[in-house]
Amino acid sequence: MTLTRTRGAGLAVLLAGFATAVSLVVASPAWAHAELVDAAPANGQIYQDSPRTLLLQFTDPVTVPPDGLRLFGPDGARIGIGAPVHRVGDDTSVEAPLNGKLADGVYTVSWRVVSSDSHPVQGAYTFTVGTPGSRPAAVTPSGDRSGDAATAYGAARWAAFAGFAVLLGTAFYLAWCWPAGARRRLARRVLWAGWGASLAAAIACGLLYGPYVADGDVAGAFDPRLLSTTWATGLGRALGIRVALLLAAVPALVWLLNRYPDAPDRRTRWTAAAAVLAAAAALAVTWSIANHSVSGEAGGFAVPVDVVHLVAGSVWLGGLVALAMTHVPTRDAVTLRVAVPRFSHTALVCVALMVATGLFQAWRQVGSPPTLFATAYGRVLLAKVALVVVLVAFGAAARGWVARHYGAGGNRRRGGPDPHQLYAFYRRLLTETAVGAVVLGLSAALVAMEPARVAYAEHRSTAAPANTAVPANRVAPVPAVPTPVPFSAGSGPHSRGAVLLVVFPPKVGPAQLHLSVLDPNGAPLNVPEVHAAMTLPDRDLGPIPVELQGAGGHYIGQLNLPFPGRWQAVLTVRTTETDQATVRVVVDVSA
Repeated sequence: MTLTRTRGAGLAVLLAGFATAVSLVVASPAWAHAELVDAAPANGQIYQDSPRTLLLQFTDPVTVPPDGLRLFGPDGARIGIGAPVHRVGDDTSVEAPLNGKLADGVYTVSWRVVSSDSHPVQGAYTFTVGTPGSRPAAVTPSGDRSGDAATAYGAARWAAFAGFAVLLGTAFYLAWCWPAGARRRLARRVLWAGWGASLAAAIACGLLYGPYVADGDVAGAFDPRLLSTTWATGLGRALGIRVALLLAAVPALVWLLNRYPDAPDRRTRWTAAAAVLAAAAALAVTWSIANHSVSGEAGGFAVPVDVVHLVAGSVWLGGLVALAMTHVPTRDAVTLRVAVPRFSHTALVCVALMVATGLFQAWRQVGSPPTLFATAYGRVLLAKVALVVVLVAFGAAARGWVARHYGAGGNRRRGGPDPHQLYAFYRRLLTETAVGAVVLGLSAALVAMEPARVAYAEHRSTAAPANTAVPANRVAPVPAVPTPVPFSAGSGPHSRGAVLLVVFPPKVGPAQLHLSVLDPNGAPLNVPEVHAAMTLPDRDLGPIPVELQGAGGHYIGQLNLPFPGRWQAVLTVRTTETDQATVRVVVDVSA
């Protein structure tokens, strides 16, 4: 009995239905990364008396790691503050009391929170107490973080994808393609290995997520404060649900391995396959409700689409593992004659689902073709697509091999491949499996990366130096001659031009930011909107927004630069209602 096109379409509809139903029950709405919209003290605000609290207001609910809100004094030293908490009934606010009165000087607030889609978001700003002319000393902030947890968390995330693929692919292969394999010791080991890897990876992700969002190291994995932070996030709760589902699946897996008939009738096989897909969809939702699917356009529809994408890919790639590692080595010509064609048709359905759902996801996260080459997300996605194309080519060749040696639908009148041909097929399956492992790694990387649509708006530029450091002994520093940095935003009549930036003086302390927006002929260009922010990548500080005043192509902003270093001015120029470009200009700031 084989999987015909009608039955394949039925499996596709069944999978989509399970994904939609489960995701609608579990998913919660969220639409974008959280952004800081208000603060007290505010950026650039001057206080005659010391404030008593720090209050930050965001656009969406956020979770704050224990070290997510930091205050640095005029001397660059870390100042202790109270534990950051939400205001009662308002998860979009973060408030922390000050432990004492602040002396006169410029203070830097650095914040790092977790957005609704489980990704950390950070920024910084400055405010002044007392004399506006105060300036901080050039002291490196305390509490610099090593960030090894990010690497460990990435590895755990890949292991979670791989374990899920092996668990689901093997279970589906045994239920649909090779029921008799449930009695084989090797098949049992592979199935339980997939289950164990999924459980271990889920627990590891839960332990490492706290240090990851706090930009810390692995040593903080068992820190009770970080564990509490993880549990307070959507991802933490999703991981808890995943662990519970994996534990609850144990009786079903035991039944599959011990009670499932060696030769089930059509109805039993369909029921078993549907049960496997239902459980897989429930597990896949624990990924989809805590990643990019819950933010951006069409968020309500994106969750079930993501579930279908993940389940279809896992049935395909995990099924390759089951076929290559458990079935082909048996050289059981009778069962291979039936199982291989069944899996071949199943893989075809999975590939069709992956292509359809992948195109939808690319539209949401990429937006336009230029972003594919201009952003890290786009380049990784292109690499993933290229490897998937390689896998599809392998699959097409395998379907031809199956048709030649087993006939359409596993025709029993054919004798099947000889041992040499079967060994060549086995080696091809191992190659496919290796490529599939890399695809899963790229998928895990994409989950943690900023979507191309967002990154393109922030990085659509070429950085160029605008200022050079001025020796400290100069009495009256003169701004360096700025270098025009071109920008391109769409295809309208005023979509191209350049920006000129001067920060004067380019030294620690109060300074002015002068920004000119010019058309291609060098004349002032009046644009609807301009935004500026300062970041210090070497110290993970920023962005610090700069409020601009002016019009007609020239803008001035006041800022306080708290530390020396190679700063970046992030300039966003909006030319129409829908088009904008972001330019990054390097500013060398001396002590």
